[in-house]
Amino acid sequence: MIETITVSSRGQIVIPERVRKELYIEEGMKIILITENNQIILEKENTFLQKMKELEERKAWLALGETTFAKVWNNPKDGTAWKKYL
Repeated sequence: MIETITVSSRGQIVIPERVRKELYIEEGMKIILITENNQIILEKENTFLQKMKELEERKAWLALGETTFAKVWNNPKDGTAWKKYL
């Protein structure tokens, strides 16, 4: 969906009713504003927080994996063996 909106003299915008209904945006709902690559992205707070939770969980699993495999990855014997193939 594409909508054209106007910025007021106070920098305010109105999310069109059609968009609010489609996305179930209600009065008092928190919206996160993100700027990225010269774009403005609006996202519902609960959706944004869920994404952050999932991202943090992925980071935790990666950190656990790196710690677990550090002995294997940082093994000088293997490093010497791989040098002849690289």
